[in-house]
Amino acid sequence: MPLTKKILFAFLLLCFSIINSINAQPPANKGYQLLLNENFAGDTLNTDLWRYRIDRRTGFGYMNGLNIKDAVYVNDSALHVVLKHELIDGKWENTGGGVISKYNFGYGYYECLSKPFLNGHGIHSSFWQRGSSAPNNNIFEIDSYEIDAGTWVATNNLYLELAPKGLKYSPWPHRAQVPFTTDKDGWFLDAYELTPEGIIFYDNGKIVAKAEINELNAQQAVWLTALNGVGKVDTSKLPAETIYKYFKFYSKDYPGYSILPNGNFEFNSNGHNVEKPLCWQAEGTKGTLKVVEGDAFKDDYKLYIGGNTAHKNALKQSLHFIMNGTYQLSAMVRSSGGQKQAYIKVYGFGGNEQILPITVNDKWKKIVLPSITVTNNKASFEIFAEGDAGQWLEIDDFNFMKPLPKGAKPIEHKPMFEKNGPIWQLALKEPILFTGDQKFYFFDRNVGFGDTMTLSVDITANEFANTTPIARIPKKGNSGWSLQLQKNGSIIFRIGSIESHTDVVAEAIYEAGKKVTVTCLFENGTVSIYKNGKLVKQQSGITQNTKDATAAGRVGTVGKDFEAVGDVVMQVASNDKETSAMKNFRGSIQNLKVYNRKQLP
Repeated sequence: MPLTKKILFAFLLLCFSIINSINAQPPANKGYQLLLNENFAGDTLNTDLWRYRIDRRTGFGYMNGLNIKDAVYVNDSALHVVLKHELIDGKWENTGGGVISKYNFGYGYYECLSKPFLNGHGIHSSFWQRGSSAPNNNIFEIDSYEIDAGTWVATNNLYLELAPKGLKYSPWPHRAQVPFTTDKDGWFLDAYELTPEGIIFYDNGKIVAKAEINELNAQQAVWLTALNGVGKVDTSKLPAETIYKYFKFYSKDYPGYSILPNGNFEFNSNGHNVEKPLCWQAEGTKGTLKVVEGDAFKDDYKLYIGGNTAHKNALKQSLHFIMNGTYQLSAMVRSSGGQKQAYIKVYGFGGNEQILPITVNDKWKKIVLPSITVTNNKASFEIFAEGDAGQWLEIDDFNFMKPLPKGAKPIEHKPMFEKNGPIWQLALKEPILFTGDQKFYFFDRNVGFGDTMTLSVDITANEFANTTPIARIPKKGNSGWSLQLQKNGSIIFRIGSIESHTDVVAEAIYEAGKKVTVTCLFENGTVSIYKNGKLVKQQSGITQNTKDATAAGRVGTVGKDFEAVGDVVMQVASNDKETSAMKNFRGSIQNLKVYNRKQLP
């Protein structure tokens, strides 16, 4: 081979090895298959797959950015989002934008290679999932990463639009702030794995955080965005770009788990319009289709169609990028019978539509389509009823799944929210490790709030040191709380703010390298501290309280370099002498539970 050809061949091999080094694979031995590989080929955006993000993003008193179509272009096999400070219609605007998928994605492994803009301030780059092109589909938000220019901490978030009964909203289930690195050229490989057991976040192929939540099932859109005007913008660094090299989605089979979102209609249990079941698109006679509580087959809620007037209703939903193969559809139904039409239909899966009629039955009855062979990675569903006044039907436990293998035990159903459980919990299955760097977890302002609250946690401290592993405490005022470790082995349960507080000290609580279960109860001015279930300290007459609702909490790092402002993490100046003198926690946290009530160990 001539020398020039050898050089060219070696160069191509080098390029191939570099490309493969930055294209990671999903976790081995889990059965994942690649269903979408968007590598932004050509020089135009694939508008069959994507739509532009076009809106103005404001809020919290510091955000003001305009997202425009012209900020997005495709070139060099990459999606570019241009960030500018430019004059539009006689007004200076901070412009950015991004794209939103037109199709939805459910359980699976999501991966994106990007080059987030990291210089200056005021730019917010994200790879995330939320909502869809269809209305009524905001169930959760997963932020695989949110990165603010000027920081080297990526935010791995899970927000829920759903809430346990009795709460207006669900406290942030998961907000991990994790230091990250890029390669020498600025590329960052980020991924997350959404499963029926929760979410696993990956940075550069390594697990960095886990959100434990049961059966979080919804298909939603993927967003690749770069916002401008998130805080004060350093316009001297603009124009600039955030670049997305590719987005990949892998899926796998989940035998025994339904992949049909909100098939048991529990998502509408608290504060949502009962005439619009979440994840579904409702059509038809107003007031005759609704989610109702009580006498359900499973859990607490069911779908009801009918009533005192003639009715004609349809409820529809489509799944995209699902695994091919043979599925089973089943539902529990009850009906007065007599309707002109009443059925469940599945269609659009690559074969002929299949229909399950719903007939008269005053007791819950299971109906099944045992064999639906999906060949095009999608499927659509419809519940339909047309009847006269006095006729009705009820549906619950609507499932679409691949059956369990013969002999396998049925999978235990675990509700998303535990009745009478803590308002917030973390690290129940395995401990979270802290190394003393900037990694920490935020928790919401209504956690550990009121006249009475309980904190229970398993702590393993790697060293004797002055640290604050857990706190929800403002700088000023009369309200808040924190759990501190002292380098002599004692702990402090502080009630109040940094400025005004009462410290309740329990001696000889922890040893370096050994796990200890600590429970701290605040009840109407009295603190009780338990070590491994045994009461070791009690103190009354405390005038401060835990009713502050301004300060977000944190687990891990105690410094004030980052704060939660609304639902965004912002970097702030730190001049707090007390917290700056303390070390970041080194060790592990497990079985962290916080109650807004009394909960004895």
